[in-house]
Amino acid sequence: MMENEIPKKYSLSHYAVIAILVLFTWIPIRLLAMDSIPNKDMLIRLAPIGFSLALSVFFMMRNFKKNTLVKLLPLYAGMVLYFLLLPVRKDSQSTINAVFFGLIILWFFVWFSYSSFKIRDVDLFSDFIQRTAETVLWSTLCGLGGMVLILLSINLMKTIGIDAEEFYMRNIATLGVCAVPFISLVIIERFDKIRLSVVLANIFLPLFLISIVIFGALSLFAEIKPYETRDVFIIYNVMLVIVICLLLFTKINNQNSRFIDVCSTLLTVCTAILDGIVLSAIIYRIKNYGMTPNKATLLASNMVMLGNLVYIVYISFKHREYREVSKRMLYYLPMYALLAFVVVFIFPAIFSFR
Repeated sequence: MMENEIPKKYSLSHYAVIAILVLFTWIPIRLLAMDSIPNKDMLIRLAPIGFSLALSVFFMMRNFKKNTLVKLLPLYAGMVLYFLLLPVRKDSQSTINAVFFGLIILWFFVWFSYSSFKIRDVDLFSDFIQRTAETVLWSTLCGLGGMVLILLSINLMKTIGIDAEEFYMRNIATLGVCAVPFISLVIIERFDKIRLSVVLANIFLPLFLISIVIFGALSLFAEIKPYETRDVFIIYNVMLVIVICLLLFTKINNQNSRFIDVCSTLLTVCTAILDGIVLSAIIYRIKNYGMTPNKATLLASNMVMLGNLVYIVYISFKHREYREVSKRMLYYLPMYALLAFVVVFIFPAIFSFR
């Protein structure tokens, strides 16, 4: 067992701590569901910080180190203070982007907790990324099952004349949303041999390759181009993020399959070409319509993603040993932390919080 790995057996006190963490994350979500609560924009900013802090505590609770807590608390306090001082403007693009990209910074905070600030440990980082992917997938599955149960309960109540829809949606559903990540983490640690992310990544990676090739061929003859339609290249960016995540999960799991290796290389090259088109579209729109916080954020994001794709191609051809490629892929990820730092702390000031 690695030093930072959480043991699989839980005591009643550990489950009690998890229950407290769930309630801690549920309070702001429940308040957001109430119509009478003013200034919900501030709650939206602070709720992810509380959730990230709860996850950090989860990873510390059975491998507690005082130095980790001492280092983490100022980071979270700084984020809370910054978002409290950030002006509240509903039409502020830079502020909305700052809140969104703040999630990346908060994810790195959880990584600091998971690793006890051993940020140079690549194997531990790989394990944390794997755990993140598994948590997202298990949370999705548990969430879907929970929603089916809630809808069934609501309809059963209606059969006996009780309208419990509002109660269930405002209380049970919101509580479930907060609980499923922690439930998923417990499941992952109890059944660590099951790797859903590996299976799904290997299934969907060839399918994404086919989809992007077909999409690229058809787009050459399509009337709608990203140069004139903003929504089109926003969708492109969502696809780019998904593809990069697929490539990451496939590479770091050391699945030394020749077919998957060829598909991942082709997908990387095709996606890099697509990213180049998106970048040219963003530059075209900046040149013709001027710079805005959204365009600056998209430009910076696409430059970082294109750099990531080029880096993947480079290390794939330079290092044939699969484990070495998967290890070196992780070296680029701090660039996303740098991107998030710029979007969160620099862009709002540059664009006067508009």
